[in-house]
Amino acid sequence: MSPDLLSRSLKLLRQHQFLIWLGLGMSLSSLFGTGWRVWLAQIIALDFTQLPNIQLVESLLFSSELAQMQQLFLRGLLLAFGQFVLVWLVALMAEAGLITAVSHQDQPLTLRQTVRWGQQWLKRFLAVDLLVFFPWFLIALAMFLVVLILSLVLASFATSEVSAGTVFATTGLGLACIIGLAGLLLPVGMVSLWYRLLAFRETVLQDVSPRTAVRQTWPRIRQNFGDIFVLVVVLWGSQTLLLGVLNFVTSPLLTWLTPLTNSDTMALQAVSWLALLALTLLVWLVRGIIIALVAIAWTLAYQNLSEEKA
Repeated sequence: MSPDLLSRSLKLLRQHQFLIWLGLGMSLSSLFGTGWRVWLAQIIALDFTQLPNIQLVESLLFSSELAQMQQLFLRGLLLAFGQFVLVWLVALMAEAGLITAVSHQDQPLTLRQTVRWGQQWLKRFLAVDLLVFFPWFLIALAMFLVVLILSLVLASFATSEVSAGTVFATTGLGLACIIGLAGLLLPVGMVSLWYRLLAFRETVLQDVSPRTAVRQTWPRIRQNFGDIFVLVVVLWGSQTLLLGVLNFVTSPLLTWLTPLTNSDTMALQAVSWLALLALTLLVWLVRGIIIALVAIAWTLAYQNLSEEKA
């Protein structure tokens, strides 16, 4: 890691300020955080005190509270689907455009050109993600199978006379497997995130297929393990620290403002929505700048490693 890496990255970001838009695309998930707060506030605001007094099934099924709950549940599903698909695709396209822009920094650059580059690399980046996160998927699938088998076994116990010791032993074994697999998810997920970050840059800078990029990234890491370890500590650590401080400062305020959007007073409700929107956009902007700066630094650093090897 060169000592002037961050200063070069900041200079490039100042020179091409439109790269912040790509950083905003990579940090789009921060907008959904406020969306989940609003959704949860609407759930909490529902009045279910009358439900225990409802005697008829028909009255329960057609109660206004249950109808509101169904609508909010549907909104939650749409929000989750949008967060998974939209954030993933936009973030991949934005990162692809930013990496390509940094690799062509000596040429005249425009936002439209970088977005076009992002669209061109999107399929390869999707393939890299599928290849890199396959081990994580296998662990998650194994957890699901353990839960399913444990549920079926316990359900079969319910229809037969089984000792309490057998039930506890089976449950304990199943929980031990689940906890062990869950403990693997975090480290494997972190390593996969770092690996994909480098594989993306290998794909663009070397102009290779996703499979070749994933295969070539490992020798690159092994040959430059010390430099890459320092990059992970400095760049990823700094980004995590800055975003953590940002969340620590803004999350209490966002959490306090969100319930006020359901106020009975129209004026307070309008002011709360405006304040919530302004703060959300401010957080999104700051996150976008930080993420864009770190992504530029990763690309410049990996470019230097590639040139040294060549």
